[in-house]
Amino acid sequence: MRITIDVSVANDPDGHRWLDRILGRIEDGWHVWDLPESDAAAFQATTWIKERAAKGDRVRDALLVKSTRRDAWTPNPRGRRVHVTPHPSGKDELTPEQAFRLADEPLVILVENRYSDGAFVERVVKEMDKSLRAIWGRGGEPIRFDSVGGVGQMRKEVQKRTDAVSCRPRLVVVVDSDRKGPDDTVSDAARELQRTCEARDVPCWVLAKREAENYLPRILLRAKPDAGDRHERLVEAWDRLGDDQKDFFDMKDGLPDAPSVIEEDLFDDLLEADREILATGFGPNVHECWNRWDVRDVGGELLARGRGDVECGLVLIRKEL
Repeated sequence: MRITIDVSVANDPDGHRWLDRILGRIEDGWHVWDLPESDAAAFQATTWIKERAAKGDRVRDALLVKSTRRDAWTPNPRGRRVHVTPHPSGKDELTPEQAFRLADEPLVILVENRYSDGAFVERVVKEMDKSLRAIWGRGGEPIRFDSVGGVGQMRKEVQKRTDAVSCRPRLVVVVDSDRKGPDDTVSDAARELQRTCEARDVPCWVLAKREAENYLPRILLRAKPDAGDRHERLVEAWDRLGDDQKDFFDMKDGLPDAPSVIEEDLFDDLLEADREILATGFGPNVHECWNRWDVRDVGGELLARGRGDVECGLVLIRKEL
């Protein structure tokens, strides 16, 4: 987060310990102190710095100078702004203690399955956004995944987390659309979850494709662990699909025995040989392909396979970070 601090708070001895703890998280690299250079002199004169000996030196030397030297145009993924003030009155205006409690929370990315969907989001972040990747690698787990079961449970979890605190928690939600074709609508459960998130100002990324595995690029599909000749033929047949077909093919289970009208129209032109091999899909563990970190130069293919949607997801994560 970008944290601004009122000078009046820095002159209040009751707030010093909370400011110290906030700056601990800033030193850890979780957040930045957003301090205009024009305010630096005022902070130098506060009791937080002048009357606290070594602790004041730490604030001045380690953080105050660095904060004012940070160029305004330096790339920074943190989009959420928090204002530390003795008298909060607006959105994300918090007392020193409230601000510390929030700054001490990791950013939680709530997904349906932390192992499969979490692997997708982590790969997207690390391949597509160097600044986010740098924060991900900081100590103390500044970003973590959580999952609670199905989409209905996710909606209840969003309600529980937002009801439990006085300010909006550090939370982003990612959910499959479960759409079966480009003209299909988002599932009722995903739409209901999205409405709950919007009502509580929680960023929610409803995937444009059917599910997370539909974003897998060829370079990672070919690297599936313990794959044999059949898998290679399956990848080749998948590669002959059009972009829309790849976006809504059931990667785990394959072509349905009783397709909906949407699915029937979408896959109507398949060659019989391709239809036969695609019928059973890549299996339940296809998400393991996301974890092949030995495969390099994934970013270009992932960007192309994302068809603009991965950039939308990154924007939402930055917004809350």
